[in-house]
Parts: sequence; structure tokens; C-alpha cells
Amino acid sequence: MIHCLRSTFVTRYLSLQVYGTCFYRSTTKLADTLAANEERKCVSLNSNDIITATVTQSHAIPAITAPVTSSKAMPLLETVNPEIVTEDIEISASKIEPFGHVDKTSLPFEEIPGPMILKLWEKYWRYVPLLGTQLFCSLLISRFIQGRLSWNRNVTPIKYLFDEYGCIVRINGPLVNDIVMIHRSEHIAEVFKQESESPVRSGIDILQHYRLNHRKCRSAGPFSLQGLEWLELKEKVDQPLHETTSNYVGKLNLVCDELVNKIRRIRNRQSEVPTNFHQDFTAWGLECFYVMMFNRHLGFLDSSKSTSEATKIMDALSTAHTYMSRCETGFQVWRFFETPFAKKLFTACDILDEIIEKYIRQMQSKLQISSLSKQEKSMNEEKTLSLLEKMMIRGINSEDIAILLMDMIILGVQAVINCEAFLLYFLARNPRIQKRLYNEIISIIPKTDKAITKKTLENMPYLKACIKESLRLRPAFPYLTRLLSSTISLHGYTIPKGTFIIMANQITSQREEYFEDPGKYQPERWLKQNENASNFYQEYACLPFGHGIRSCLGKDLAEMQMMLLTAKLVREFTIEYDYADIQSQFLMVNVPNKSLRFRFLDRN
Repeated sequence: MIHCLRSTFVTRYLSLQVYGTCFYRSTTKLADTLAANEERKCVSLNSNDIITATVTQSHAIPAITAPVTSSKAMPLLETVNPEIVTEDIEISASKIEPFGHVDKTSLPFEEIPGPMILKLWEKYWRYVPLLGTQLFCSLLISRFIQGRLSWNRNVTPIKYLFDEYGCIVRINGPLVNDIVMIHRSEHIAEVFKQESESPVRSGIDILQHYRLNHRKCRSAGPFSLQGLEWLELKEKVDQPLHETTSNYVGKLNLVCDELVNKIRRIRNRQSEVPTNFHQDFTAWGLECFYVMMFNRHLGFLDSSKSTSEATKIMDALSTAHTYMSRCETGFQVWRFFETPFAKKLFTACDILDEIIEKYIRQMQSKLQISSLSKQEKSMNEEKTLSLLEKMMIRGINSEDIAILLMDMIILGVQAVINCEAFLLYFLARNPRIQKRLYNEIISIIPKTDKAITKKTLENMPYLKACIKESLRLRPAFPYLTRLLSSTISLHGYTIPKGTFIIMANQITSQREEYFEDPGKYQPERWLKQNENASNFYQEYACLPFGHGIRSCLGKDLAEMQMMLLTAKLVREFTIEYDYADIQSQFLMVNVPNKSLRFRFLDRN
């Protein structure tokens, strides 16, 4: 039964490696015996050396499904069948040197350093019953670390392992395939260089389980699709998403105005917003989503106009985000029976699904009545179409549309609002930068009553630099994942085909060799005249939206929303923040760990 558990055990192993250090050191006799057998692979660990990171990344690593040969999802962290791994098709990258080829001088895979404690655990894991594992681990942690560390909340084993073993780390354990973690830009570039035409990345286990087992869908969703199915969906969605983003700038502009007015209403006498201001950000993100997807305002930001549907969606999204994170953290007992956390998540997702399906049915009826195809619509009519209507006209399956919109609500909306929150925090903490941004905005749009258009945003390079610098420090997703489709060489080691790679891009983007003063917020580094052309791999050191074929579908939309809102807020207000530093914690996406208690002072 233990061997049925899937890839989300990996992060537990990382935690056990950190926590088990104290257990390992406290049992000296056992350690001496293992040292004689393992020789130089046994590394002495010290729990006091654990580095508390700015991002809680100790959540489970989602399982991934292989290139689709059937409608059933298969975990890639189990034994990989080389017959189903995708064909090696390289992506051209002129700036990448072919340093990663495999040669006779490469060291074998088994020589890659990594935590020996996992091999120790492998000997005893079979004696730990499934339902007692959580309790067993908790008791072990409590006994040997004496409460100094929080379970899976405030410690980042990934950063600790890099500090302990170097820039490439191998993780092996009793229940998963080998995993290699990297964080150097040249290593990440080599992984993307060998990427096939249909690369494989991780999905989110609990959402796959919800769709395939609970909802009985034929697909686990675009975030989890692999192979040809992903390429077909991407081809159908890319163009309508790009067109809608360009055509709906004016309508998104109005939603940003609603948030500006909301801020003026909820400020106190010190011009400070309430501690629950993050909910207003969520309302802004959902209103933008509704405008883009359904071409309608639901009133998320105006309580006097808010509907019961808006309240249901806000509550369901909050619940889904909370319990999705909890289900992805730790042992996936929900695979065997419906746990309380899984039940709450499924209930929230059912609410979102029902609302989305309602709009799909309405759109189907509208299209049947009008009997209009895409070719019959005039240019003006085409610009007014919502994204939902565009996708249906292009013949995308209604179930695929429903799953895509669900992913956009649960993951996309959350990613945008939290990235915008971090951006405003950095601007508030850096008045000089905020002043320079304000000067750029008013030089392009001198009057506050003048609408912000796509053309005006294109003439604001410093605004783009501010957003990119914020995403460098606080990307929505702190790591990227791939399954190698061919054998490569990294750092002098041979990495075989089928190995699961974790690229810690948030750690990469804060390395000194790629960015001067990497911990500082300096948008100027992204202006063209300051680019470091001699650094071949800097472009791979900051990948907030991923890279290549599997990069984020909603990249343009996310950047457009952030640019519009930031330009509006900086033009209207001086933004200040007077409390403790805001760091991030990882709850499927990076989220602020403190309340957004900004002060919005009127400029005029």
C-alpha cells in the first residue's frame, strides 16, 4: 500500500532530511555503522544550520503525467517507461553554448551528492503504516528538534540542500524515482536546450484527482496536459487569448477605476486601507476575469451591486486555494478515501464548476440562435467577443473550456493578485523608484481623466522594468519542473533520460553572479542601456512565466493587468508602507505573509 503513494512525498523527504538530521546525529552508534558501509556518502548534518528562507517551499511537489497515450493520468515520479518518453527535439537558442553534451569524462549519475539520510529511512519505511506515518513523523520532529521548526511552513529544505551539497543535488527515496535539483542559470539553460517538442512538466495531483475521479472528466486539465493534447489546446487558445487581451484594455481600465474608487471609500483617517485589503485585490482579479471571459461586470468591487454569485465565487475561491494547498502538502491519503480537506476542496470546486458550466450553456444557446460563425462576424463584432465566445467558435470542447477557466480562476487569478501585491510593496518601500515611475506615467498621460490604452503602456519602459524586477524577487511559482527527454550532462555528471528535474528559479534569480545586489529592488537593471550583454545565461536566470513551449499561457494578460492597475494607482496615489517587511510563503503560489496595510495618499 505504501508503494502506491506518489510524487508529493518528495518534499516530505526533503523535510525528513532536515529534521532527521537530529535523529541521525542523536543515534551515534547507528551513524558509525552506516558510515563504515556508506564510506564518503554519509554527510554529517546539523539542524542548527538550517536556513530559514523567504519562501515556504516545503509543500509537496505535484505529480506529473507523461505524454498522453490514454486519457488516464500517470505519475511521472514512478518508474518511467522509456518507450513513452517524448522524442528529443531541440529548441533553437542562439545564446546557449553546447556545454551540456554527454562525454566519456562525465561522472556517473550515482556520484551526484545528496542527502544520505533518505537511504537510512528507506530501510525502516516499510515498518511505518500508512495511516500512522503523519503521527510518526510529527512525534519524531517534536522529540528531536524540540519545536524549533514549524511543520512544513517556515523551512525551505531545497535551499538548505543547495547550501549543504552544492549546485546540483540528487534526491532518492523508497517511494519515488530519482530527482535532480538545480539552480544555476547555465544548468537551467541546458535543460531547456534539450527540451522536446512536447515537454513534460508537473501537474497538481489533487486537481487531477478531482477531475478524473470526482468529476469523471476525460482530461485532467490544461495545467496537467502533456504531449500532443497540450500542443493542440495551446494552438487553439493562444490566438483568442492574445486578441481578447488587446481588445479589452478599455474594459479592464474601468475595473481598475473601480478599485481606485474602492480604496478611497475604505481608507481610514490616516489614508490606510484595512488589514483585509487582500480581499479587495482578489475582487479586482475576479472582476477582470469575468470581464475577459464573459464580457460582463458582476460587481465584486461594489458591495451595493454585488450579487449572490459574486459572494459564492469569492468564498469558493478562498476555500479552494486554502485546501488545495493543504491537500498538496504531505501524504496523499485522499487517494484512498475522501479526507475532510479534500471534501472541502471538492465542494468549493463544484461551486466554481457549476457557475462556469452555466455560462458555457448560455453561450451555446446564444451561438445556436445566432448561427454565426467566426468568418461571418465583422471586425467590430469580433472585438466585442468574450474569450469564452472566441474559444467556442474555434471548436474547443466545452469540457476543456470549463477546466481551462477553472485553472485560470484558481491559479491564474491568485498568481496575478499576489504578484501585484508584491509590486506595490516594493514601490512603497522605494520612494525614489516610485517617484521616477510617477514621472514617466504623467509624461505619457498628464491628465488623470485620460484613459490608459495599450499604446500608452507600450511607451512606459520603466513601468515594465518595475514589474519585471518585482517578478524576479517574488515570482508566482518559485520553481519549474521538467522530465528529461534525453540524457544530458550537467556540472560534469551524466543525467539520464527520464530524470525529474526541479529548477529553483527563485533562488537562481537572486544569485550575485547574475544580478548585482540581487536582494535589492532595482528596476534600472532591466533597461536596455544597462543590460549585461556578456552574460550569456542571464536570460535563464529570471523566468517568472516559465520558458519555451510550456511557458504560461496567460503571460500577456497578467502583465497587462499589472501594468494597468499599477499605472492607475501610482498616478492617483503616493503609496506608503510603514510596517514589518513583507516576505512570501508558498501556498501553491507565492503569497504575502503579512497584511497589505498600505497608505494611499492622494497626489492632488
